[in-house]
Amino acid sequence: MADKYRDFDALRKDNVYESDYHVLMGKGTSKVLFMTPHGGGIESGCTELCMFSAGKEHSYYTFEGWRSSGNTSLHITSTHFDEPNGIRLMKEADYTVSYHGYGDSNNQNTKIGGLDYELMELIKANFEAVGIPCELEPQTSNIAGAEPSNIVNINRRGKGVQLEMSTVQRSMIFDTNTRAGRRTSMNDEFYKYMNAVVQAVETHVANNK
Repeated sequence: MADKYRDFDALRKDNVYESDYHVLMGKGTSKVLFMTPHGGGIESGCTELCMFSAGKEHSYYTFEGWRSSGNTSLHITSTHFDEPNGIRLMKEADYTVSYHGYGDSNNQNTKIGGLDYELMELIKANFEAVGIPCELEPQTSNIAGAEPSNIVNINRRGKGVQLEMSTVQRSMIFDTNTRAGRRTSMNDEFYKYMNAVVQAVETHVANNK
């Protein structure tokens, strides 16, 4: 289904901040940014992974749908996502990972995409080491995050990683998968998933110094 809004300006004119949508962000001391342009109720679970992955050292950015229902209409595809704070933080970062969700209620899976091939392989290896199902998404896929204009790839190195998590995978990392419950019900699966990603990023940064 095509997005209702082509870009942030169109969305902003038609919606109310802190009623329909919200932005959460924090600036860390490293050059790493975890982000999601589809947080809150748009693609559930992405906000929590984004924020907790950042810890105390890294930066985070999440654009959240805050409606009680109908948040999917706030989806702006990643090649058109241009909320100013997200763009600014992305262009200040060297290493970037974006969390996303796709619809699959039958299979636990993560599709790993982007243009930072070295980091993609590190994340894949870490997932496999702890038993998290995953695959490298073909670059021709429409959820591969392989376009240079995809927001995750406009960092200072021109390449990032996009993680597309199935509905099952996102449900498994919370004991209570609701807007109110997610923030306080992250379980062992959540931390296993998050740590696999963060450790891969930090290894990648160390390897490229």
